[in-house]
Amino acid sequence: MSTLMLTRVLLSGAFICGVCLSALASEPPSDTHPGFYVEGRQLFDACNAPITLMGPNRMVYWMDRTGLSSFSEIAKTDSNTVRIVWTTEGKPGELDTVLKNARRFELVPIIELHDATGDWSKLQLLVDYWTRPDIAAVIARHQRYTIVNIGNEVGDKVPLEEYTQGYSKAIKRLREAGYQTPLMIDAPGWGKDIDTLQAAGPTLIDADPKHNILLSVHMWWPQMWGYNDERIRAEIVESVETNLPLVIGEFGNRWDDTEGGAIAYRTIIKTALEFDVSFLPWSWGPGNKPQKHLDMTDDGSFEGLTGWGREVMLDEEYAIANNAVKPDWECLVNGER
Repeated sequence: MSTLMLTRVLLSGAFICGVCLSALASEPPSDTHPGFYVEGRQLFDACNAPITLMGPNRMVYWMDRTGLSSFSEIAKTDSNTVRIVWTTEGKPGELDTVLKNARRFELVPIIELHDATGDWSKLQLLVDYWTRPDIAAVIARHQRYTIVNIGNEVGDKVPLEEYTQGYSKAIKRLREAGYQTPLMIDAPGWGKDIDTLQAAGPTLIDADPKHNILLSVHMWWPQMWGYNDERIRAEIVESVETNLPLVIGEFGNRWDDTEGGAIAYRTIIKTALEFDVSFLPWSWGPGNKPQKHLDMTDDGSFEGLTGWGREVMLDEEYAIANNAVKPDWECLVNGER
């Protein structure tokens, strides 16, 4: 049982987490882990406290290049993270600014490159960007609180062996370039293929000399494709039982407006909470075209949260505002409690 689950049991099973966890993390910062690190399927921060990431995706590069206005509003929801859309066109200074602004509003930045979405042939393009000395230097400055998502939904139908070999090489190159952060790897199949992710996971973790890997699935799984509550729960439980460090990196309320287009997002969230699996709904908004139904907020503001966005961010027992636990940012930034 994880620390978070044990804490919830001790507190009568309620979905609450707060200052209680800071007391559980009494060990001093680790010299071995200069930033976030994974043990088993649990993510820990640089101060050795367990953390389950909860916060929205935000199309920062296209909608709010510095992240300043977005992060200030997202922070009002008590999210502890934000997954940041970025591209290989991003300049080192811009990257530095967006990571600083995430830190300013106490949001763990998960920075991802969007250029290779659905295109396996572009994985090398992403790795070349990350391993540029000027980009690697920026990540190193923020490594105590940053997670690097190598690429968003790289590839469609990618054979298991090719997928495993491609990402094993990518991991090796980033580590050789000095990366200390956790490396998050999206499933193929435009992020949806959890079977390949689960099959490749142990090999990818072993391929990393730091064993500091997160495995991300994007649950764009509508009911019309057979993803009912039972199947969704079973896929999460399978990853838990095989001790894989699963992250639900994207999901929405619907795939489309057809009768079978609904996604069982409440099941995704509740099961993730039950098993301390990080989850990141897509997306803060606005900017989803033509799928405007995915915008959690109409105008990018906290006050503009509406519909499913308000539900999963604020209102319900399972909402992020009622469950996310922030890390000790003084410790993360300064290495001191």
